[in-house]
Amino acid sequence: MADANEYGKALLMLAGETGDEEKVLAELSDVKRIIIENPKYTDLADTPAVPSAERIGLVEEAFKGVDGNVLNLLKMLCEKREFYKIPAIADSYSKLFDEHAGRLRVTAVTAVPLTDAQAAALKEKLEKKTGKTVIIENKVDPAVLGGVKLRYAGVQLDGTLRANLLAMEKKLADLKI
Repeated sequence: MADANEYGKALLMLAGETGDEEKVLAELSDVKRIIIENPKYTDLADTPAVPSAERIGLVEEAFKGVDGNVLNLLKMLCEKREFYKIPAIADSYSKLFDEHAGRLRVTAVTAVPLTDAQAAALKEKLEKKTGKTVIIENKVDPAVLGGVKLRYAGVQLDGTLRANLLAMEKKLADLKI
């Protein structure tokens, strides 16, 4: 029983042979969305109560327009009753593809939405720092008060006003007079 990361690596290698990495990324994202929106389909595809050939036939019919490698993966997962792994495989493939393409996805949490100029400046600065193509997702959280909190590749940088105020409060509390 392989894990989602192994399936993601194998699919990226197969897609790389034909240069279809981006096409597979898009199709796998669509399949993930469909599976998440229709959880009963996963139950059906993974149930031992329906013969394997019938389940695979349903998968072929439902996903007949997708890339051959993606369809073969779906049929194999259905046969093994591991269809439930599709969202995790799609996430793994996306991360591996980003690494392969030199992309870095960054979440920027701000009190108000970033302007286009702010997002462009932040993107430029991060691209210089990391040497990768940066894709910024801006999430708004009024609790940060001001500034920006960045999350990427297991790193979290907190330059928010809230974090600075909390640090200042701690220093004042530790101060001995």
